[in-house]
Amino acid sequence: MSKAYLCIVILVIIGINHSELDMKSFGSNLMQFRSKKGLSQEAFASLIGVHLTNLSKYERSKSVPSLEIAEKMAAILDITIDELVYGEQNEKAKNQISDNELLNLFNKAQDLDDDLKKSVIDFLDAFILKQGLRKQLA
Repeated sequence: MSKAYLCIVILVIIGINHSELDMKSFGSNLMQFRSKKGLSQEAFASLIGVHLTNLSKYERSKSVPSLEIAEKMAAILDITIDELVYGEQNEKAKNQISDNELLNLFNKAQDLDDDLKKSVIDFLDAFILKQGLRKQLA
């Protein structure tokens, strides 16, 4: 199985359509994390084993790295591939949650101990299930 095909299969498995993947975000995230790590393009390209031209294409969203190269990038930058694709967790949450009040509550809930977090999750699951059942019965 080719690496490109494997990458698309993984994206489909985790629920991402390749066309929905915002490659501009990937390129800018890559550049941001590389710069934050203090690595030049030349040094980073050497570390991940690609030509400088290829790295430049990744950062300008003109090309997509193979899964193997993306894994090397994430390892060297001390981040996950998820962070490389979507950005830092707070940015990802801000992009997915448009209600600032909910976002603030979720951020506060992260500081709770594990038992309380589990209670919050159980409550939300039950509440959402109840609302779904109400809609089905209406």
